[in-house]
Amino acid sequence: MREEVLKLRDPAYWETIWENSKAIGDQPVSDGLVHGVALWEKRADKFTSRVTGERGKKRTDEVLDWLENQGVTLAGLKILDIGAGPGAFSFAFAAKNAVVTALEPTTAMSSFIKEQIQHDGKTSVTVVQESWEDVDIEEKGWTAAFDLVFISMCPGVNNASLFRKAMACAKKYVYFSGWAGRREGEAFGELWKELYGEEKPLGRSDIIYNLNWLYSQGYNLVFESKQVTQPEELSIADAVGEFITQLNFYGKDTTDLQQKVAAFVSARSENGILKTNAKSRRGKILVKL
Repeated sequence: MREEVLKLRDPAYWETIWENSKAIGDQPVSDGLVHGVALWEKRADKFTSRVTGERGKKRTDEVLDWLENQGVTLAGLKILDIGAGPGAFSFAFAAKNAVVTALEPTTAMSSFIKEQIQHDGKTSVTVVQESWEDVDIEEKGWTAAFDLVFISMCPGVNNASLFRKAMACAKKYVYFSGWAGRREGEAFGELWKELYGEEKPLGRSDIIYNLNWLYSQGYNLVFESKQVTQPEELSIADAVGEFITQLNFYGKDTTDLQQKVAAFVSARSENGILKTNAKSRRGKILVKL
């Protein structure tokens, strides 16, 4: 028992557990980061619409308010936004008079940020199209170059080595948000049971690894988690596309599943609309260096 307790205080233990978590499921890490970027390219338009819409703006405002309540004054900060997506947080930081470097690997979303910069003249935001895994922080001069390194729901920072690299870029703060425990779409859970005859497994990504790895090293940090239930209404085509994408994220081969997924969705839809509830819990960490 004593040895087990001591393991929990060892950062190397959590680093190993974090890495081993990627072996859960049929295939490792959804076939790797390159495959992940390809998936995000496919869903870029929908994701952009979601995070720049009313629901996305509400979440962005909540995160900025939370940071400021933790004593982070955003005005004048130099910020690295890793996995910036369509730039919702980057532009929100710029509106608070911060200077932002938005790192985004997908062509579709990095192009969207560039278009917004040109359209609105937001010169305090700079875009770098590159995956975090490939970034050489010394070559870019990013070592200890940013007051805040911001990582929100980013699949590209998925192990201790990549997180450590992110921390090396920060002078004052590191923010990270990620899934905290099981996340469920009711309809998707039913689909999984129908396809595979079992409960949907836990996702590979979980903030528990980041949190305990940081805690075991004695970092000064703040942690908070929140559960959210949101009703969703999807057209049959959108639901099929979303479920196929989610199966891909779990490493499933969907080559021959299109018809089965379409039949599942159609059987549960009314007037061409699938109604379901999405339940999730997200956690956020602020490391004060």
